Amino acid sequence: MRRTACLVLLVMIAAIWTPSLAVAQETKKKEFNDTIIVIQRKPFLRAGRVELEPTFHFSFNDSMVMQLSAGLNFNVHVLEWLYVGLTGAWQDWRFVDREANGFSGSYESVIDATDAIPEVSVVDTYAGAMVGLTPLNGKMAIFNSAVVHWDLSFGLGGGMVYTRANQFTGGGMFSIQQRWFLTDWFSMSFDFRGLMYYEELGKTEGLFTQLQAGLGFAFWLPTSFEYASDQ
Repeated sequence: MRRTACLVLLVMIAAIWTPSLAVAQETKKKEFNDTIIVIQRKPFLRAGRVELEPTFHFSFNDSMVMQLSAGLNFNVHVLEWLYVGLTGAWQDWRFVDREANGFSGSYESVIDATDAIPEVSVVDTYAGAMVGLTPLNGKMAIFNSAVVHWDLSFGLGGGMVYTRANQFTGGGMFSIQQRWFLTDWFSMSFDFRGLMYYEELGKTEGLFTQLQAGLGFAFWLPTSFEYASDQ
C-alpha cells in the first residue's frame, strides 16, 4: 500500500514538474538566441558612402612649435576596404589672437637666452588628396552592456603646404586612423598624421616633417545602408 502511494505521488510530481521544466528551457533558449548570433553581418557598411569629417589636431614633434589645427576630411568609400578623398586644415590663428603665433614657450626661452631668433618651420595651412585602405575591423564590449565596432585605416597622399617662410610648397601626407562607430551615420576617430614638405630656412634647407595627433567626428551619407547577399 505504501509503495503504491509513493508511486502515485512521484507520478503527480513528475506531471507537475515536466511542463514547468519545458517552459523554463524554452525561455532560456529564447534568451540565448536573442543574445548570441553565431554568424553576424557587418554592423556598419562603408562601401558607396561619403564620409564628411571635421578634425582637430595638435603638433608635437618640435619643442619650439605648438600648433593647433581645424580641418576637414571628405572621403568617398569606393569599397569596404578602399577610399579616396580630400583633406585640409587651417593652423594660423593670429587673426584671432596675435599671441597665437604657433610658437611654444621654448621658442621665447631660446630668444631670451641667446638674443637670437631661431629658424623654425611653421605651417599655416595645407590641403591635398589621399588614398586609404581599411584592412582591419572588430568590436569591443564596454562594461558588458554595449558593443562598439571599430576599424583601422591607413592613408597616403600629397598636396600643397603653406609655410610661413616660403609660402606654397609641395608636400606628402600619411595617416593612421582608428574609427569608432556610434550609430549608422556617425563615428568618432583618433588619428596620427604627418606632413612632409620642402623648406628653406636661412642656411638650412631640405625635407621637414610635422607630426600631428587628433580626433575627428564623421557624418556618413547616406545615413543608412542596405545589405547585399555577400555582406
